[in-house]
Amino acid sequence: MTKSKNNRFFSNYFLVIVSLSIVLLFLSSFLFTALNSEKIINEFKEKIPVVVFIKSESKKIEIIQFEKNLNINNNIKSFEFVSKEDAASSLSEDLGENFIDYLGYNPLYDSYNIFFTAENVNTIYIDQLVNEFENENFIQEVSYDLPLIELINTNIQVLNRWLVFLGSAFFLLSIILMNNTIRLSVYSNRLIIKTMQLVGATKSFIKKPFIFRQLTLGLCSWLLSSIIFLGLLYYLKNNFYDFSFKNIAESLAISGLISFLVCIIISYVSTSIITGKFINSKIDNLY
Repeated sequence: MTKSKNNRFFSNYFLVIVSLSIVLLFLSSFLFTALNSEKIINEFKEKIPVVVFIKSESKKIEIIQFEKNLNINNNIKSFEFVSKEDAASSLSEDLGENFIDYLGYNPLYDSYNIFFTAENVNTIYIDQLVNEFENENFIQEVSYDLPLIELINTNIQVLNRWLVFLGSAFFLLSIILMNNTIRLSVYSNRLIIKTMQLVGATKSFIKKPFIFRQLTLGLCSWLLSSIIFLGLLYYLKNNFYDFSFKNIAESLAISGLISFLVCIIISYVSTSIITGKFINSKIDNLY
């Protein structure tokens, strides 16, 4: 009988930990994504190149001066030179055949891929700079993905509004799910609560062990969800997208801290309220 009872208690605690861990995992994941959304968008924007094609007859001094101007421009994050030979090799690889053998010459130009800081990836600044480039005699052509830049900048505000809406909805849902899980956990001990009251125990004395137990379960749930979340990040890093944990350490700490505080506060408040409700209930209503 005792063994069966212990197994039931262990099973109840295990289910509480698993249920809370799942909710906290989703909460941490959303918080982490929301905190890094701007960083992700900025990183994407900084990978959109403006391609400047150089005329074949351009002078070396003009190219050197052009590179100097790029280097001193604080709005430019980086740039790279692509020779027409490298461009031809890359294009031949994409086509699956050597087009130079067919044409008899290389029609491509030397070029520069120019990448801007995120705040300067907008049509106003880039159009202005492109006009300056096109006025240079040694530049053949300037190319960039205008529709993509417009699409990103237009939808950033929409994305931010959706994040606020989804964040509020998800936070509320997390509180409801955690509260229901705690309610079920305390409900299984409702008769013990009423028995303690009948033998003269005070409300604070009755609440204390249940609050402590739920805080312990909450802490275990948070630790489990944190381990799983870190494991998922390592999996993503090794299999899909390489990133530095140093760059996300701050957002990782903030999302972890918020989920911890939410877990502890809800565990304390919900357990206290629900236990108090069972204490104040008539014994007939507990069956």
